[in-house]
Amino acid sequence: MEIKQLEPKEKVITFFGEIKSSSVEATIKEIVKINLTDQAYVQQCAQWAIDNKLSPMTVTLTPIELYLSTYGGGCYDGLALYDVIEASQTPVEVVCTGKIMSMGIIVALGAKVRRGYRNTTFMIHQVSGVSFGTLRDMEETVAEVNRINDMLLKVIKSKSKVTEERLNQVIQKKQDWFITAEEALELGILTEII
Repeated sequence: MEIKQLEPKEKVITFFGEIKSSSVEATIKEIVKINLTDQAYVQQCAQWAIDNKLSPMTVTLTPIELYLSTYGGGCYDGLALYDVIEASQTPVEVVCTGKIMSMGIIVALGAKVRRGYRNTTFMIHQVSGVSFGTLRDMEETVAEVNRINDMLLKVIKSKSKVTEERLNQVIQKKQDWFITAEEALELGILTEII
């Protein structure tokens, strides 16, 4: 049985809306499905080379295009999608459109190639949350929120040119930092403007 690489049009995923368990699950399933098909194709190519006594060849996989527009959402769900995008054996290219805010920035940074339309708006801010219960419950919640906030800031610093100093300003002022597509390109949040 011959397995063919998926056509580029079969590798387009759209994610518009809140980053939450159900939407992230659906997107991860699509990425995994494409990866499984592509890996079967790579294995078939390797076997063909062996069967024909040829040197193994490098198989270039067409990338997954993930069109993204989101106000953000849950940190755990966003980090799950970030990890899957970053680890995908089939390259994932994120196309930023409309709004890429809060956890949307983190999700986008999972891809090496991040293209964005000229009118896309980006936004970075500190993690927010609510805590109820006993004093001990609230202390545990604050510790966890700090841990997650540190993880998110580490991603931003390592995958872009945004400085720790600028991120600290955003946190200290409790501000929403809105960024244009041109600024996002200068900051390395985008790799290209469409």
